[in-house]
Amino acid sequence: MDGKIIHDGIHGSMKLTGIILDLVKTPEFQRLRNIRQLGLAYLVYPGANHSRFEHSLGAWHLAKRLSQEVGLDENESMLLQVGALLHDIGHGPFSHTFESIYKHYVKEHDHMHLGQDMVLGKVNITESENGGRIPEIIETYGYDFTPKDVANLIRGKHETHYLGHMLHGDVDVDQLDYLVRDAHYTGVAHGIIDLERLLKVLRIHDGELVVDEKGIEAVEGMMVARSLMYSRVYFHHTVKIAEGMLTRALEFALEEGYLWDFWRMTDCRVLVELEDLEGFPAEMVRRIKYRELYKAAVLASAEELTGEEKRELLAAYRNVKRRQEIERTLADMVGAKEGEIILEFSIADLMLSEPRLKATEINVLLSNGELQPLTKVTPLANALKRRQTPRWAVLIAAPREYVPKVREVWRKVLFN
Repeated sequence: MDGKIIHDGIHGSMKLTGIILDLVKTPEFQRLRNIRQLGLAYLVYPGANHSRFEHSLGAWHLAKRLSQEVGLDENESMLLQVGALLHDIGHGPFSHTFESIYKHYVKEHDHMHLGQDMVLGKVNITESENGGRIPEIIETYGYDFTPKDVANLIRGKHETHYLGHMLHGDVDVDQLDYLVRDAHYTGVAHGIIDLERLLKVLRIHDGELVVDEKGIEAVEGMMVARSLMYSRVYFHHTVKIAEGMLTRALEFALEEGYLWDFWRMTDCRVLVELEDLEGFPAEMVRRIKYRELYKAAVLASAEELTGEEKRELLAAYRNVKRRQEIERTLADMVGAKEGEIILEFSIADLMLSEPRLKATEINVLLSNGELQPLTKVTPLANALKRRQTPRWAVLIAAPREYVPKVREVWRKVLFN
């Protein structure tokens, strides 16, 4: 069968044929070349310039390999492969950077809903006349699944549990690819996992995806890697400050009635559009471009907060208006301008961007045929659940000159 060979920096040569090749050629998939996998992490890790395009191909490649390892039939294998290929198709600019404001400003366009709508042909995210053909391509090949089945799998709502777990589980092809890929391109060794072993020790048992008892150490290694990558890379305080600055620039534009279709844009386009608005958004883009970032005034751990304070912060972070109000009050108290104080709360952010982080519930198939949750088999799984990821719970950033004043008054402002 004719096809194309793509050489990937992580998985080597991958041959694309049939439905996979046709989907990769769509404008929607090609758009992912222009969306960075790790948002603004390149400001801390200069090698982190890889894209959602590469990651999506990597997830597909691992879905194909896992299908063979667990013995899926052709229809289920192709459904999983198509789901893995398209699982990030709805991502907006800078990947997870703007996740916190989707719910407030464009409710129906977070990347999961958008991906589903694109697979169903309800949304054409590109300006190309060839856009919107994804459902047609899926139907043309005549497999025993529909665009709706693919959309359900992407949303984690497919009725076949083990297929859902292979894409959205405790150990899935999405995480396996991004951990290896992100570790490689950031140069952070914490993300290195035993990928080959993990693919070999997953099984389907009684309709569920389980891990063979012989593979416990490989799963433990993956969970440690995941936890450390969140601390070290994804929630590095400087990365979160840069993302906070860009988010505030976009919020400003949206409040002024501009950029309501930002979710359609690529990274470069958003920066250009914000820069063209001049004023505060342009200033934020300039600072990001030349890495003149705000400084961390407060990095408080969860242990430094009472239960009541955590609840107050969670409520504020879920309510964009309340969070903006706190930032304005802090700015007024220290003499800063609006937008010069940024409040981030990692616990709420993690709930939005990675609900799987605390997931350690995959079952282990013991040698006697019994099933046990991973937490019962290894104490490490429980320890990782309790581990504070990242080390800071509250981050407040500001231009350098306001840092001392912010440190003096932040508790009074946040907790009356």
